[in-house]
Formats: sequence, C-alpha cells, structure tokens
Amino acid sequence: MATFTNAGDANDGIVGTTKSHDRNGVNGRNDDTTARNAATPEGNGVFGTTKVPDGAGVFGLHESNGVGVAGFGNPTGIGVAGISTPAGAKGGDGVLGVTNSEHRNGIVGLNDSTVARVTAEPGGNGVFGFSQVPDGAGVFGSHGVTGIGVAGLGLIGVSGGSFNGVGVLGVSKPPGGTGAGDGVQGITNSPIRNGVYGLNESTDKHGTNDPGGNGVLGFSNVTDGTGVMGAHGRGGHGLYGTGGFGVTGTGTQIGVWGIGKDAGWAGYFTGPINVTGTSTMVDVEVSGNVSVGGDIRLPDRDIAERFEVEGPATCMPGTVMVIGDSGALTPCKRPYDKRAVGVVSGAGALRAAITLGVSAEVAAGANIALIGTAYCCVDADFAPIEIGDMVTTSDTFGHGMKAMDPMRSFGAVIGKALAPLPSGRGMVPILLTLQ
Repeated sequence: MATFTNAGDANDGIVGTTKSHDRNGVNGRNDDTTARNAATPEGNGVFGTTKVPDGAGVFGLHESNGVGVAGFGNPTGIGVAGISTPAGAKGGDGVLGVTNSEHRNGIVGLNDSTVARVTAEPGGNGVFGFSQVPDGAGVFGSHGVTGIGVAGLGLIGVSGGSFNGVGVLGVSKPPGGTGAGDGVQGITNSPIRNGVYGLNESTDKHGTNDPGGNGVLGFSNVTDGTGVMGAHGRGGHGLYGTGGFGVTGTGTQIGVWGIGKDAGWAGYFTGPINVTGTSTMVDVEVSGNVSVGGDIRLPDRDIAERFEVEGPATCMPGTVMVIGDSGALTPCKRPYDKRAVGVVSGAGALRAAITLGVSAEVAAGANIALIGTAYCCVDADFAPIEIGDMVTTSDTFGHGMKAMDPMRSFGAVIGKALAPLPSGRGMVPILLTLQ
C-alpha cells in the first residue's frame, strides 16, 4: 500500500468516519512480526505526534459515556502503553489521566480474569506500577486538598511488593507545613477483617538489633507520640497480640505503656508474668499467686492492716488505737491499756509499704501500722521520752506515753521510741513492737 501524506494546512490532516458500530473511523495496522528498535517510537499501528504544548500525540473523545482511548494486547501484549523517554533528555509522564468528574477516575485499571495467578510474578493487577528510581515509587498517589493519596477497595485493598525496599509507602507531608494527614490509613466495615494488616512470611531470625522481621513496624519522632498506638472506641482492645511474644516493646524509657481511662485497665494479664530487672508499678491488682525469686524492696516503712473503726474522723494518722467495746478500733483514752493494737499509719513522711485486709467491707476503716516504723502521737508531759523508751497508751486521747511501770506495761506496749521528745505533745517515730 502506498504512503498517504496530507499536509492539511490549517485543517485536519486525516479524517476518518464510519456509521458502523463494527468498524473504525481510522484503522492503522502494522504486520511486521519483528521487535522494533526500543530507542525509537516506531512499529505502531497508529502513531501520533504534536508540537502543541498542551496537545496530545493521540487523543480520543467519546461523545456519550464510552471510552476515549482503548487498547487491546493480542493475545498477551499491552492494551495501552504510554512512553515518555526522548533520546538524550528527561521525559514527561508516561500515561496521564485527567477528569473533572467527582464520580469518575483519572485512570481506571480493570482485570476481568477470575483465575488465580499462582505465581510470584506481580501479575493479575488492575493497575501495576514499576520504578527504578531509588527514591521513587512504583505507584504514587497524591491528593491536593485533604483527601486520600491512594485508596484500595477489595479483599486486599492495596498490595505492594518490593525486592528489598518498601512494599507500600504512605507519605503525607506537605512542603513547608506540618498540617499533614495520616501516612497510611486502613478502613474496613467487616467484623472479620482488618483495617491494616501486616504479614512477614520469613521463617529466619533477623539476627540483629535492628527493628526488623516484623509484620507491622511503627516509628515516631514525636516527643509524646508512639510508634504504634491502638485505640478502641467501644470498650474492646486498643492493642492485641498473639504468638510467642504477643506484644513486645523496647524503649530507652518505656517499652510498653498502657493508659487506662475511667475504670479501665492500663494492662490486663491472664497467666504467669515474668518481670526481669527494675520495675516501677502503681496500682497493680493480681488475682492469683505472686512468686518472687529475689528481694522485695519497698521504700515505705511499715506493714499495715485495714480495721473497722469507731468514728473514722477522729482517727488521724499517728493516733494510738485500741480495741473498743464493739470490737471496732477507737483512739486510746487510758494508760497501760492491754487492748492496744498500734497506731494509724501514714503520719509525717512515713507511709505503709503493704496494707492487708483492704476490701469494700472496711472502706470506712483505718490502716493500722503493725510492723515496721511509723510516727506516733505522744504526750511527754507525763515523762520525757528518750530514744529506746517503750511507748504505751495514755489517758490523753489518741496519744502514747513513756512506759514507766514494767508490771502494767506487759501487753500494753506498742513500740520503741526512735527519737526523743523532752516535753509537750508531738509525734515521734517508733519501731512497732506489740508486747
């Protein structure tokens, strides 16, 4: 067939029209079966070129709701290929899709096959992107306002593969600002699926101190932020892990940090707990046994027990207590009272290290120091108190005094003074020794 050339001047160079839905307005065909020179844009059925800055080499327009440009690869080729690699220069976008409809897409990729690919090759995709740029991306999505850069819908919404880089990377950092959104966000409305799912199929140890080998890794430089944070809006688990190590945290300050709001638990454990090293805990409740292989070191000074008391308002810390007629404790009011039990814990700078008998039934009671060191209210007007003196009850309400009568002191001594009080009323630390 002869070559047809039409300069066209200011009109269309070639116009092809047809009224048949089984024919084409313009049909270009190349019957050569040999591979072309990849450095030149030859070997095409139809090739278009333009010098118009905002024009297109080939442009397709559908006047209804059809397809502007369509391509078919027969049988296993590429339906539509966009290439921008001018010799000796950097090209533009290979394929650019543009729409101004909020219901349509700039580019749509569709794969109608219903057969599993069953290979490690990255096939079977609606859209596939590949890049050799070191800091580039195979597929990159960006939203110009506050929407989503890349969104995926399906059994697997977004899937990414990399030989040694990053399978899926989400970045949200607008130039010159900090008002960015989430780097990656996963959403599902299924009770049996996950918003974000991370899988590492390697069966080898990574063998280094680097944080590798994880299904999901989170990292943050925000001072009060977290690498990975989980929150549940309806009372479920914020963060949940199963496996050899369900949840592992490593940090120079806090490895794993849990915060319980209202009546919730900061941490909840079912089964044995092993704590190695120094541990600082506040409000820990254990239903079961606690086994300790080393020392228990408590900074506070006494062991107390919760008792029911008569008139809790009168039982201030340091008050000397005796057993009342009702069986509840009451402040002492006579000397050498053999019903003495101890002093109310918590006076001065001394606190109870362990408190026994704490329950809802004795919530209105008082913690009585039984063993250790506690501050005690004393009256030194009966006799000056010196270090080492035995302390017993007195007829000053809730105060002790120096025990001077050995016979009457038997069974009425509450402790031994660790500091002097020459006269008057005050508090001195005593070593609790009921005898």
